[in-house]
Amino acid sequence: NVRGYAETLMSVDDIDRGTQMRFLGVISSEADRMTRIVKDLLTLTRLDYNRMEMHMEPMDLRELGQKAAQAMEGQATGQGLTLKCDLPESLPMVVGDAERIQQVIINIITNAIKYNKPQGSIAITGGVEGDQVFLRVEDTGIGVPKEDLKRLFERFYRVDKARSREAGGSGLGLSIVHDAVQAHGGSIAVGANKPRGSRFI
Repeated sequence: NVRGYAETLMSVDDIDRGTQMRFLGVISSEADRMTRIVKDLLTLTRLDYNRMEMHMEPMDLRELGQKAAQAMEGQATGQGLTLKCDLPESLPMVVGDAERIQQVIINIITNAIKYNKPQGSIAITGGVEGDQVFLRVEDTGIGVPKEDLKRLFERFYRVDKARSREAGGSGLGLSIVHDAVQAHGGSIAVGANKPRGSRFI
């Protein structure tokens, strides 16, 4: 796409200003998409070879969830969605890399926005089970078919390929989530959110 539009701009002399700006807009958005893919691949490579610098320290999971929700609120509202973060004040501190965990939460919220339905909602909740602290992200979107659940965290795997391409997805976001959570000694699971949508824990 970048090459095609750039070559057209360089080879055709009488392109009107409006068309030029439209072509440049496509080039710019495609460059942004490639940048995101390269960054995601670098992140995964570092996680693969244990070269990801982790700054492990006590962190407030409730605060991280709230910050992630605030960061994504504009995007959710722009899509006509409601995003709520209702994490209990009693949520204990955990040890981890705050930046990586925030990226995990944002990646999951991004998917919840991308695959939701008009006037849908996203809810972030959490709690404690035994010696485990958990966060839960539930949405009212299209959900994940049972046959796709086991492959959801594979690299480049996309459930709705047409919609993913349309939204600029690379199929790497959930792989990063999975690997980052595992690097913290944690786990991630996905299932159906009744009556519709997905639930990530």
